[in-house]
Amino acid sequence: MSAATGTVDFDPAAFQAAFPAFAAVSTDTLTSYFSLAQGYLDNSPCSVVQDLTMRANLLNLITAHIAFLMGRASSGDGSMAGAVGQMASAGQGTINASFAPVQAKNAAFWTQSSYGLMFWQMALPYRSFRYFADPYVCR
Repeated sequence: MSAATGTVDFDPAAFQAAFPAFAAVSTDTLTSYFSLAQGYLDNSPCSVVQDLTMRANLLNLITAHIAFLMGRASSGDGSMAGAVGQMASAGQGTINASFAPVQAKNAAFWTQSSYGLMFWQMALPYRSFRYFADPYVCR
């Protein structure tokens, strides 16, 4: 699970087994998405998520969320699948839709996919205020 102590390494085969919707996505692309996921959740020994199994689960959910969003954006079928945000309204005659802007600081960004929503819910304990008495040294 970890080459360096206190970090999680990405396992593309295990990821694709857990998330079969992304079985056709190349391992290089998924590895790139995992790298992006680490921008949302620290994958260092100083991460607020110290349990490596939990951190791996959270990082994989973020990776799946990114893969979902990127897959939606690259559909290229003219369906507006690349639109980002929550659908605010839709029509039928002459087809129209509007989307509300999304901020990554709140749940709206994560509720664009079931993977993101699962991450948001699972990360709740880690989003709470944490007090560390001085001096605190991360090892």
